Amino acid sequence: MALPINIEDLLNKQKIESNRIEFKRGWNPDKIYQTICAFATDLDNTGGGYILVGVEQDENGIAKRPVKGLPIEDIDDIMQKMVGYDAKITTSNLRSIAYNSRVSKEEVDGKFILVIWVPTGPNRPYCVPESVVAKGKSPLKYYIRSKSSTIEARGTALSFKLKVTTLSPLPCSVRIG
Repeated sequence: MALPINIEDLLNKQKIESNRIEFKRGWNPDKIYQTICAFATDLDNTGGGYILVGVEQDENGIAKRPVKGLPIEDIDDIMQKMVGYDAKITTSNLRSIAYNSRVSKEEVDGKFILVIWVPTGPNRPYCVPESVVAKGKSPLKYYIRSKSSTIEARGTALSFKLKVTTLSPLPCSVRIG
């Protein structure tokens, strides 16, 4: 899959707001899928976001160079597992509509990273099991972006999120009024 933006622009947080980019040092499916859920729901209508796996960030939130990367032998396995994890994402009315994230293997600084592009989903809001790797049932949770962090939506934030996103199911690129 071709990325809609240059990888160097993502690493340097250029042309994309920093709250739409998340760097992950390594592959942690539970945390990554919580962030995918938050970007897909896109409460703020910012256009979703990008997760760069295999990239550490410095104290200013900028990518450390050279990137850490992921072992090349793990990348295909990760991408295959993502198909099953994507199928665990569902909508607020628990219809089994999977959200399909988009993923690209990129070579940066002589190492490989995964870039997960998460556009705003058409059936917002989304929820995902707290643990996508759990063998048994894991409770479904809603996640949102708060500044540059992914947090669980609870209480007022959850009520607001459900109301706003179900009233505006159009993609974020379409604005009314």
